[in-house]
Amino acid sequence: MSDQRTGEASAKPPVPAVVLGAAGLIPFLLLTGMLFVDGDFAHRTARPALLGYSIAILSFMGAVHWGLAMGDQSPDGGQVWRRYIVSVLPALAASATVFIQAELQFVWLGFCFFALLVYDLFAVSCSEAPRWYSRLRWPLTLIVCVCLGAVALQESQNMK
Repeated sequence: MSDQRTGEASAKPPVPAVVLGAAGLIPFLLLTGMLFVDGDFAHRTARPALLGYSIAILSFMGAVHWGLAMGDQSPDGGQVWRRYIVSVLPALAASATVFIQAELQFVWLGFCFFALLVYDLFAVSCSEAPRWYSRLRWPLTLIVCVCLGAVALQESQNMK
């Protein structure tokens, strides 16, 4: 029997996770679109907004693993350290973005989102995250990485 509250026994993500995850894409899509609008104002406002939002969301996504580790009632010593350490790495990597050359910031963030997806898939395969989590993360991460990649490509074209 599946637990309808958590979706643990189901590979189908809970509706609130799907709806709120999709809603979280709206700023990525809108800000990316704004950056393709020819205009100094759009670039001055949308770029820092997309950068800040990406940093916040990447940090949030890492914190998911902190919460999952906290909920584990039978943690293995080495495993629990790995889980907590990995949960803070996205926030550290996101924070490092401000020290990276501007033309590489969105490339770096896209790489970090993809790397976290790889870890998320590992966590699902080890039963450290619900089975449905991978089905939620794939499309969301794909759209985020396409947005960040498009901005990075556009910025590199503008530098030529």
